[in-house]
Amino acid sequence: MEFSATDWVTVALTEATLSREGPPLFVAAQRGCVAAAKVMCEAGSNLEVFGPKHQRPLHAAAEGGHAGIVAILLGAGALIDVQDDDGNTPLISAVLNGQAATVEILLAVGADITLARLDGMTARHIAQLPGTPAGLRELLSLGDEAIIGLEELSADGELLIR
Repeated sequence: MEFSATDWVTVALTEATLSREGPPLFVAAQRGCVAAAKVMCEAGSNLEVFGPKHQRPLHAAAEGGHAGIVAILLGAGALIDVQDDDGNTPLISAVLNGQAATVEILLAVGADITLARLDGMTARHIAQLPGTPAGLRELLSLGDEAIIGLEELSADGELLIR
């Protein structure tokens, strides 16, 4: 895509406005600013810029349920399975916040459901916690066949990953 002088001014103003609260692409992803995220991705902004706790824009978009921005970031080449300071991946962030649409997108592009946080919990473990929407549990169980042999159920039905 070719940018006009007006487009570049728009990008610069958007970045300047958003940068007051952190890296512009991270802030746009966190706030759900689809147009700003799209323009910044097309202009070549750093997709892996760090926000708080080494979260990346994909973490922020997934956590906030901004499926459109998740798709834009993934389409632009954002890394899928990056971990923040606590070991949360974008998938784990989406599960923790009950964001079914972003979970579905991340699973569709191959997010690793076996990656564990620093406390050893995976997206599957977190989905089993009380208060997690049943739809999220079902989404994460769709990939069971892919990891047969790596998991088993405890006597009380809890999922254990070896």
